[in-house]
Amino acid sequence: MEFIIAKNKINEPLLEPDKIEIINDQFEIWYYDDDRLPPISVGVNSYSGIPKCLAMIGTEGLEKSGVFRLQNEFNPGLFGNGVYVAVIDTGVNFALPSFIRNNGTSKVAVLWDQENEQVYDNSQINAAIRTDDPYEIIPAQDEDGHGTFIAGIICGQENRENDFTGIAPEAQLIVVKLKPAEKELKDFFFIPDEKLVFSEADIMRGIAFAERYASQNNRPMVVCLALGCNNGSHNGTENLCEYIDGITSERGRTVVVGAGNEANARHHYQGSTTAKPADVEINVEKDMRGMYVECWSLAPELFTISIISPGGQSNPAGIPVQPQSGNYDFLLEGTKVTIDYSLTGRSSRDLLAFIRMENVVKGVWTIRFYPVKTINGIFHLWLPMNNMLEGDVTFIVSDPQTTITMPSDAKAVITAGGYNSINDSIYIESGRGFDSNGFYKPDLAAPAVNISGVDTRGNYILSSGTSAAAAITAGVCALGLELFTNRILEDSTNGLDIKNALIRDCRRKDGTDYPNKTTGYGYLNGIANL
Repeated sequence: MEFIIAKNKINEPLLEPDKIEIINDQFEIWYYDDDRLPPISVGVNSYSGIPKCLAMIGTEGLEKSGVFRLQNEFNPGLFGNGVYVAVIDTGVNFALPSFIRNNGTSKVAVLWDQENEQVYDNSQINAAIRTDDPYEIIPAQDEDGHGTFIAGIICGQENRENDFTGIAPEAQLIVVKLKPAEKELKDFFFIPDEKLVFSEADIMRGIAFAERYASQNNRPMVVCLALGCNNGSHNGTENLCEYIDGITSERGRTVVVGAGNEANARHHYQGSTTAKPADVEINVEKDMRGMYVECWSLAPELFTISIISPGGQSNPAGIPVQPQSGNYDFLLEGTKVTIDYSLTGRSSRDLLAFIRMENVVKGVWTIRFYPVKTINGIFHLWLPMNNMLEGDVTFIVSDPQTTITMPSDAKAVITAGGYNSINDSIYIESGRGFDSNGFYKPDLAAPAVNISGVDTRGNYILSSGTSAAAAITAGVCALGLELFTNRILEDSTNGLDIKNALIRDCRRKDGTDYPNKTTGYGYLNGIANL
């Protein structure tokens, strides 16, 4: 088991870790053998220390995004020369024609297979693609296809027969094939065994690997994260959010994250009460092994809660003087509920009530909020992201706002929502802002409907989702980094500069207020001068 440790919070550990891995000067990952640890619990282990599980957020509009203008209006054109693009995902099928240059060499500069802890450099990959079976030489194939699709959008080789080209076809790839999350972590969050998810800690490790490689080779880099989850307070204070915000502030670095596809999923509720209790109803479609709900009130609001089962049993009864963790058994339903209260977030100390329910029966469960000390009385609840549980769990009354996924709520990164470039309509699933503190997110909208890319076999397919929007945006950022850091030689250019340049060049509609909760500051339209 692994835990993410914020170094400025370190005291003497109650149990010495078996191994410590340094991510940067802010974060470490502590590893423990399973037989040394009690079961994972928010009440025992800090909420922020338990790695969250992130899933893929789904996958032409290049002309509307300003890509062709950027590629052609400069002499020579912008194609991503001298820029790394880090794809932290399911891997990339490096032997496909989309990732091989006309001279027969690979676009993959380096590939780290986390599961096998193997790193392959460009020369090894070039040797492999010259054989009859490259994946026999380098067994790091992308079995899912998500990472391959993302990488193809960003820097796939031109294929005139299929009318396809990547946005930055001369960029080089840093590929991190993430290892699947450990079973203990999936069991804690009740994620089905067959669901492919990744540990927040491993994602941080992957980004750190890419950062070290880019620094060693003194090149600018774009990190594309097409992953997300519904955990956290949705105001950018999770460990992964703080880490990538720090990366974004570095010279020659940009991080792009998709806004997620949760707007229409009925997984968010926002309420308010300052006097009497307020009820929130959750519909559980079928009996399940378990589920969890995160209830957040932003500092300095203070609430306590009780749970009411479909049969009418309520625990705990009344209003405790202080929030206290506890275990409660619902005898009629046979459900065990654990409620852990935690003040979390290094910069905010927001109140989380983490509700974990084992052997959940179908029906309508009610969470009752009791205000203890309130100002505006606002609270939020989030259910797990789509397909992260064994069955559908939704709020009977839900709110599509504040449905951007973590880590797209990070402040400094570029958060890409999605739209349909055919008619400029919003992609209905695209995660919406603002964040829970009212900070403007997403930053912009990019094409996300019927986007062309390559599958695991090299076929050209269409797919939709904000993963595609993130990939298109990351490709444009690669062109921007080529322009500003390699040609104009603006050595101080960082991710905030690139984000501001994108926003300045966004296409906006008359009569529409910007920024707004669906398209942010507008539609991706290339990149303006710094």
